Amino acid sequence: MVSLHRNQLEELKELGLEAPSELKVISIVGMAGIGKTTLVQEFYHDPLAIEYFDHRLFLTIGPQYKLREILLSAFNQLGGHHSDGEKIHVSQLADYIQKSLQDSTYLIVLDDVWNTQAWDMLKHCFPSRRRYSRIIVTTQLLGLALYISGNINIEIPLLNDDESWNLLRRMVFDNQEECSRQLEKIGRKIAKNCEGLPFAITEVAKILRKIEKTVEEWEIQADKEDPLTITLNEDTPLSKAISLSYTRLPPHLKLCFLYMGVFPKGYAVPISQLIQLWVSEGLFEPRMSMSLEETMGEYLRKLVQRNVVLNNKVSSIDIETTKTCRLHFTFRSLCVNEAKNEKFFHVIKKITDVTQENINRLCVHNNVVLAFEQVHKHMESVEDACSLLCFGPKQKYPIELYLRFKLLKILDAVSIRFYDFPEEILELLHLSYLSITCDGDEIPPSISNLQNLEVLIVHRHHIVKSSPDSPVYLPEEIWKMHKIKHLECVGMDLPEPSSLDDSLTLEKLSTLSGVSARSCTVKILSRIPNLKKVRIQIETEHGSSFETFSFLNEDHFASLYEKFESFKCVVVNPRISPSHRFAPSIPNFPAKIRKITLSGCGFPWECMRAIASLPNLVSLKLRWHAFSGREWKTGDGEFPKLEYLLLEDLDLQKWEVKYNHFPQLLRLNVRHCYRLEKLPRGFESNAALVVEVDDCRRFATKQLEEDIFRFNKYHLQIAVNFSWDDKKKINHDL
Repeated sequence: MVSLHRNQLEELKELGLEAPSELKVISIVGMAGIGKTTLVQEFYHDPLAIEYFDHRLFLTIGPQYKLREILLSAFNQLGGHHSDGEKIHVSQLADYIQKSLQDSTYLIVLDDVWNTQAWDMLKHCFPSRRRYSRIIVTTQLLGLALYISGNINIEIPLLNDDESWNLLRRMVFDNQEECSRQLEKIGRKIAKNCEGLPFAITEVAKILRKIEKTVEEWEIQADKEDPLTITLNEDTPLSKAISLSYTRLPPHLKLCFLYMGVFPKGYAVPISQLIQLWVSEGLFEPRMSMSLEETMGEYLRKLVQRNVVLNNKVSSIDIETTKTCRLHFTFRSLCVNEAKNEKFFHVIKKITDVTQENINRLCVHNNVVLAFEQVHKHMESVEDACSLLCFGPKQKYPIELYLRFKLLKILDAVSIRFYDFPEEILELLHLSYLSITCDGDEIPPSISNLQNLEVLIVHRHHIVKSSPDSPVYLPEEIWKMHKIKHLECVGMDLPEPSSLDDSLTLEKLSTLSGVSARSCTVKILSRIPNLKKVRIQIETEHGSSFETFSFLNEDHFASLYEKFESFKCVVVNPRISPSHRFAPSIPNFPAKIRKITLSGCGFPWECMRAIASLPNLVSLKLRWHAFSGREWKTGDGEFPKLEYLLLEDLDLQKWEVKYNHFPQLLRLNVRHCYRLEKLPRGFESNAALVVEVDDCRRFATKQLEEDIFRFNKYHLQIAVNFSWDDKKKINHDL
């Protein structure tokens, strides 16, 4: 048998046969159908394992386990007689197992564990001090794996495209049977549609074996939106496995899971957007001492840990959380079918998707259909719609969108282009979430009528650069919208509130994005007492001075916010020269800041000490001329908690790091730093560090080989990629 997960099998062999002599518990974690049981069976039946262990037990647990049946299975595998086992008590079975394993090395597999109770009862049946013995647990639940085995976990990844095709080909074609190039091309598409899940590939292979191996037949299968349909009542092995993951969710997580079906297939869902939508829906209550946003973040983490929602892009500020996420097609198929049965939302992709039913949530996955009269009339008939979500491809030309939903709470139409701010929106008094794109540079003062608005996102289809003398401002009435938590208005700024009216404050605003430095004056920031995240963009033209950047050097920025978390500043079209910098020194950041992203600022490396001394900084991203200069030397005690560092498009040539610097660094990304001569030597002492080097030209020479050898010596992980030559991709798990 050809192993599907060779790296994970080798890791399991190392932990199972070569690790320290004391008893080890190892967890194998992954989503339903990914091959956890298959992987463990490969190790279980390996000749080395058979020779190494005196006793081997393979026990299937399952969600509806019965302790007596499990112990009886172990009793029989240890040579006990079935007739005797039927009569003896559970405690006697456990005692028999203990005594049988007491003076021998053993390998025990507990397959498909779903809760802590099963583990807590079973672990007492096995000698805990038996040297050279191993217990292997398979589970879908990462939290359970951490409870059982701590950090000794092996997470099973989805297959890549080549691995998926190789598995499909082996299962469809006999050893002596050839596959034509035409069929291989279509077959690779079919395999890719399975999104790397071995169980799904196996089920699709069964279908392909039953039909003729012709281009026409295979194209029919390849053109399906989903290669398989998953429903709750489907009596196929894959549907049962996926359905079990869903039915085991508690009610609040089921609701969160069903909501993810509002997004199109393959949509990379930004976590911030998802949490904002969950909050705005009003379906949930906050947990004890947590805010509603924190509660929603915790719910999402649980879905990810249960392998129901997949990580798409890992967040730099917290390695354990995700920046974007998605549903595997199997879970999305189940999600959409269940949501349809429960009338949770209705998706419109084509004209025939109109329905006479009154659905609370309308989801448009193809914005073009909005131009058809049938769809427009259908939307008019949905009187009780509370959410209108348009996630189709962005439209180049404006499309008329029906907006007269009196009960509408959520309007996400950033992919729809409006010429001007739609006046109909101003009548939607229940609106709590608004996201649109328009060409106009004015938001009506009557926006303040929307007193329930918590999220306001306004993008502009075309941003006309304004001169310093004629900036574009939001209406002054914005200061009367006291419920706003997230404000993102690209190319617009907050006006200064009247000093005569103390009630003009945005006390709940935590995120301010898309504005320029004009929105960061003392008068403005002092009226936003709970600000946590600021993302500003500075436009520079022909000799702009330091004035637009001067706010960063004011002490008020550090003193106002005790809970400040994140700052991002992008200088657009910076003048790149040693004599031209946009600020004479680094800003005085709040001490509790956790994340900083800079681009185009042109700071000298000598100014880095102000950032390096921040005691709580965990993420630092330096992009396109953020810092400028030939050499960077870090000092003792700097970056005490930094976990993620990105260097991208910098002119850095020499980088010097000592062994005690960056003590907590987990990920280092170096991208497009073409002048950088080599990686610093100080990182070798950090065994937990993962290094990624992308398109750094000098690393393509002998120096790269030296760096890889050096990192290999200290068992570090390094991946080196060159986009200009696909053949020059070097991935080392060192």
